[in-house]
Amino acid sequence: MEREREEEVIYRALDYQLTCSNCGHDVRGSRGQQIAAEEFGWFDEWQCENCGLVSCDYGDGPGPEDVRQGLLAKFGGFRPRLVEGRDGTVAAARHLREILDYSPAEAIGTLKAAKAGEPLGTAVEVEALVQALRRDGYAYETVAAGSED
Repeated sequence: MEREREEEVIYRALDYQLTCSNCGHDVRGSRGQQIAAEEFGWFDEWQCENCGLVSCDYGDGPGPEDVRQGLLAKFGGFRPRLVEGRDGTVAAARHLREILDYSPAEAIGTLKAAKAGEPLGTAVEVEALVQALRRDGYAYETVAAGSED
């Protein structure tokens, strides 16, 4: 019998405090970005230990801008780096339009800056781009912004 491959979930999250809307108890939540089953998206989830109320919100894309900015502030920016072979800038621009809803000009400008060592986005955003490029046959990896090629 063939075993199913366990899906790897890649994520980065920020913890936050809130008050349960049901009982008023202090609750700790988690918001961030993830790649699950090759799908890039965001999440916001918490559970009250006092009354059991659960909140789980998920969506496609980078999610709320404050979450994105919080991830960049906490973990820093990342960029794709060509490991070997042919450059995939055109494919990367297309994928940035799909992943982050960039215009063609925004995608090309961001990729040019990333080649110079500037951050392209969060670790999860860049990993989503790198995974898409690998599926296209390009050899890229995710690296911290500012790292040398």
